Amino acid sequence: MAKKRRKKWWIGLVLLILIGTAVVWSRRSVPKVHPGSFVVVDLAGSFAEGPPKGLVGRLLEERDMFVELLDDIEAADRDDRIAGVLLRVGPLGMGWARARELRDALVNLRHDGKQVVAFIDTELLGGNKEYFVASAADRIVLSPAATFMLNGLSAHFYFLGGMWERLDVEMEVEQIREYKTFGDMLSRRGMSPAHREMADSILDDLEGRLESTVAEARGISRADVTSIIDACPSEPEEFVEAGLADGVAFYDELLQQLGGDKAVPVIEQRDYHRAAARRFARRGNDKVAIVEVVGTLVGGKGGKRSILGMTVGSRTIAEAVEQAMDDDDIRAIVVRIDSPGGSARAADEIWRTLRRAASKKPVVASLGDVAASGGYYVAVGADSIVAEPGTLTGSIGVVLFKPNISGLLDRLGITAAALGRGRYSRLMDITKPFDTEERELIRGQMDGVYQRFLDRVAQGRGKTVEEVDRLGGGRVWTGAQALSNGLVDEIGGLRAAVRRAATEAGIEDPSRVSLVYLPEAGGLLQQVLDLRGSGGVHLTPAPRLDLPENLLGAYLELQRGVLALPPAVITVE
Repeated sequence: MAKKRRKKWWIGLVLLILIGTAVVWSRRSVPKVHPGSFVVVDLAGSFAEGPPKGLVGRLLEERDMFVELLDDIEAADRDDRIAGVLLRVGPLGMGWARARELRDALVNLRHDGKQVVAFIDTELLGGNKEYFVASAADRIVLSPAATFMLNGLSAHFYFLGGMWERLDVEMEVEQIREYKTFGDMLSRRGMSPAHREMADSILDDLEGRLESTVAEARGISRADVTSIIDACPSEPEEFVEAGLADGVAFYDELLQQLGGDKAVPVIEQRDYHRAAARRFARRGNDKVAIVEVVGTLVGGKGGKRSILGMTVGSRTIAEAVEQAMDDDDIRAIVVRIDSPGGSARAADEIWRTLRRAASKKPVVASLGDVAASGGYYVAVGADSIVAEPGTLTGSIGVVLFKPNISGLLDRLGITAAALGRGRYSRLMDITKPFDTEERELIRGQMDGVYQRFLDRVAQGRGKTVEEVDRLGGGRVWTGAQALSNGLVDEIGGLRAAVRRAATEAGIEDPSRVSLVYLPEAGGLLQQVLDLRGSGGVHLTPAPRLDLPENLLGAYLELQRGVLALPPAVITVE
């Protein structure tokens, strides 16, 4: 044991020396930005939700942070050395909410007189989201060899009821209400009418916004965009003929076109980030805290990668909110939520802390790609809620599931024995089904959680419990739909939420505030160890519960409690 501790200490020491050396080098070597340069943004892969990288993350973490991408676009807008931004578009790992937030930032850049050029050079058979972002550009160019399609949105669902029968597993599901289709996914063989209605509504809303946005950006009619999507352009020349692109060229040819008689000077985003940090680091003296609620909600500390994705602990978030609440230099709090929910108890703990904070200073919730079920439960603890049109939110309901694996064990020749004391001691035993009294007990507990959920939403949104119940039912809404039915207050991204919080705090210039990200990272050595242990994870993938072992693992990790998880309507591509 002592030998392992010494080894860990030496590894940490070596890493600290290497990091220190790299930091000194990076501070001395600030990239030069030539006048008239374009910032090249590789718009591909996963842009993780979370705070800007610290020293350790910048040196060891490869994934880019979404907030830093927005920061760099904003810096380019203010930088008189920068002529524009050049997007190299590839497969984009983000949802429709953040895609809109990114697109709006690019549109603002154009409105302020900077150029935005999109270069599509990818093999992507279905690039709806990618083209949606690229349509913010005043010039779209495709590579001659690009295989790219604009083919319309689709959503896919998997139902596991038949699989359990083959495995001799009985999946027992209790859910409140009819749109809480997480339970349907686990137990049914197909879509219920309520599930289909909800899924069609979400798909129609997102498809409509895709088509209307493209139509406005390219100066063509909505009907023409619908026809183009049905024809599915797949060759670069077809995009040009349809009015969706402005030309076909190789990358070096595009640089030559932008520069006139010679290639335009460019600087990669990662290099520009360092240069811009020196030039535009100073902001106002007024502070706004950003509390990140990113991941599946669990009790305690959280912060671990699990079968459900990254977890976020209620105690960790509560302590961060309390820190912001007690700091007199922090004028307002923005809670950034990108969470599919999780533990109902954890959601309630965070909600309570936000309500306490709101009694001292403004609290605004900013919803990312997903803030559903437990994620929305947390949001209603804020004074106001800001969401993007493509945010998936709502899902006011609860679900509980328990697999009975006795048949599977019997098939495998495994015998189980269990002893208990007390009438309900074997309530969640996965080798037996619920009996009548157990099911009634469970339903009573779930009804209590659901009523508490309704009460929290009604209190936060100024509605009656009956009104919330009609809007709830476990139904997921897009951010635009949630605005129309009163579940959110404003359409916008993180920047809009910060402006709203600063305005409510009476800050004279809401655009000039210093952001304090919480929870804070630990010491340098702890950051190194955390990064190694978690794989540098800030990204929160939707829970993958489509395999038997994943479901059993999820069941154990969530401590067999009543869950505030969203329906099986998360991914629309």
